[in-house]
Amino acid sequence: MAIATRFMNAFEVDPVHSTVIFSVRHLDVSTFRGSFDGVEGRLLATDSGLRLEGAARVDSISIDDPSEFREHVVRGADFFDADNHPEIRFVSERLEIDAEGDVKLTGDLLMRGVGHAVAATGSFLPAVEDPFGGRRASLVLETTLDRRDWGLDWQRPLPSGADALGWTVNVSVQLELVETP
Repeated sequence: MAIATRFMNAFEVDPVHSTVIFSVRHLDVSTFRGSFDGVEGRLLATDSGLRLEGAARVDSISIDDPSEFREHVVRGADFFDADNHPEIRFVSERLEIDAEGDVKLTGDLLMRGVGHAVAATGSFLPAVEDPFGGRRASLVLETTLDRRDWGLDWQRPLPSGADALGWTVNVSVQLELVETP
């Protein structure tokens, strides 16, 4: 049975139990990590198949660094420019879930007012009953982005000639989905 036929209702993202995590090479010796906590979205069955759409508030970024750096990353034009672009948005074009729960996803990621196609892979765990009489499912996605595609092109060369911040960003999306009637 195709997974799409199992979807009778829509699913909303549970923002408390969902996150978008990113990592990028720093100073060519370590990995800098952060996350977006203000995540919203929905998974729906449409006539043309499954559709995932969602957003993350830029000001919900969680990074372990001094407040001046956080402010530069969130509001500064070198990075997310939150005053002009307060959300990162995604809308899928194609979402496939096979019988084993393996996921292939393509869609459009809008960041800083720039949209680019992205592809991700991951896994889906079908809905189970929660202790409150509802039903919850899980969708986990992984992708790699080049931050320059969205104008995130801040850079500072190191004395060795390497870059202070990597161009490649690894993104992990972990969604807990609540079935809605």
